[in-house]
Amino acid sequence: MAQRVETDITVQRFGFVSDATGRRLRFPRAETRDVAGTAGAVGYGAKDLVLDELEGRLDTIRWTAEAASVGGAWLRDDQGRFDVAVERLEMPRGLRMVRADRGVEIVAPHVTLSEMKLTVKGPFGKSQTATLAGDPITTPPPAPRGDLRQAQLRFLDSLSGRIAFTVKVVLDLPVIGDRSLDQALNVPIADGSLDYRALDDSLDWLEGAFLDIKHEGDKLALVWKVPLFGSLHELIAWKLDHDATALASFGRVPVRSLADYRIGSGRPGKPDDRKRKTLQSLALAAVDVALSLLAPRSVEAGGGVIMFGGDDQPGMVDLKVTGSINDRGPGRLTGAIGSVDTTIKDVQLGPAKLTADRLHFDGIDELEVVFDGFSPAIINVTVHRVTVTNLSLQISSR
Repeated sequence: MAQRVETDITVQRFGFVSDATGRRLRFPRAETRDVAGTAGAVGYGAKDLVLDELEGRLDTIRWTAEAASVGGAWLRDDQGRFDVAVERLEMPRGLRMVRADRGVEIVAPHVTLSEMKLTVKGPFGKSQTATLAGDPITTPPPAPRGDLRQAQLRFLDSLSGRIAFTVKVVLDLPVIGDRSLDQALNVPIADGSLDYRALDDSLDWLEGAFLDIKHEGDKLALVWKVPLFGSLHELIAWKLDHDATALASFGRVPVRSLADYRIGSGRPGKPDDRKRKTLQSLALAAVDVALSLLAPRSVEAGGGVIMFGGDDQPGMVDLKVTGSINDRGPGRLTGAIGSVDTTIKDVQLGPAKLTADRLHFDGIDELEVVFDGFSPAIINVTVHRVTVTNLSLQISSR
C-alpha cells in the first residue's frame, strides 16, 4: 500500500538517539503549518499543528507526543464519497501514530473536536452494498421478505416522542379520475412503538373514506379504496418480523419495522401496467419529528458495534427533524440533536475504522439528508463539540 506524508516543521532544537530500541528523533516542541498524507485512496491533513515532547522513530512509523493541538484537520477519499473537516482539535494527554496492518493508526486518550463537519455521499439503497473508497459499508435498500432490516434496529425500541407529517397522494381512479388526498397525521411514540389503530382512527372522515391502515398477519399497509364499491390497494406496505407481528395484534408496531417498506404499484398484481398507473405520486410533506433515545441500546454497524447511552446517560436527546420527501424527485430533511452519547467498537466507514470508549456529541447544529425519491443520496452533519475518550482511528487501504 502506498503511503506518503509531507509537512513543513519548525523546531528550536532536537535530539538524536540511537540505542537497542532503534533510532529516534526527539523534539521538545514542534510546530507545523501544514501536514498532508495519504494511505491508499484516503487523504488526510492538518494545519497549525503544535506538538509537545514529540518523538519519532526513523526505522518505522511510530510518532508520539505528550500533548497536541491542531488548528484544523481533514480526512477524505479520492472519490469524494466522504469528507470530514474539523476546525480545531485538542489532545491534552498526547497521541501516538503507528503503523497498522494496512495503514496507520492514531491513538489518543482524550480528544476534543470543535465544529466538525461530515459529508457522506451515496448511492445509498441502490444496491445491497454501497462502497466508500472501494470498501463496503452497510447501507442496504428496503429488505426483501427473507432479510429484514428491523432485526438490526432494536436500539430504536427505547425511542419516545412524536412524528408528525402529511401524506399527499395523487390517484388516477377508475370512473372518478384524478383524486388528490392530503392527510395530516400526528403519531406519538412510546417505548419505540406507535399505536396504528389510533392513527387509523385519526384519519379525517373524507380522507379516511379513501385511505385506511390495515394489519393482516405479518404485514401492515397504508391502502386506498374507492368508497362503497372499491377494493383495497396498497400504497405502502411494511413487513413485520415475529416480535412486531405479535405486538401488532395489540394495535401497536415498533418504529424499527418501518425500515422494511415497499412502495405499492397502486394496482395489485400489475406493477408494470403502463396503460393505467393508479398511483400517480406519493409524498410525505410537513415532516415534524421530535424524538429522544432514553435507555442504553446497541446496534451493529460497519462490522462493529455502536452503543447508545450508559451510566444513566441517555443515548440521544432532542432529535428534531423537518422537511419533506416524495417518490418522484428530490427531497430534503433537516434537523438538529441536543446531544448523542455513544461507545464505538471497530466501526468501519470505508477505509477508516473507529474505536472509542466514549464518543459524545454535544450540539449537532445541522443535520441534513438529501433524498432522491425515498432513497438518501447525501448526508451532511455539523457538530458543535465532540469529546472522545480512548480514541483509536485506523486508516487503511485494501
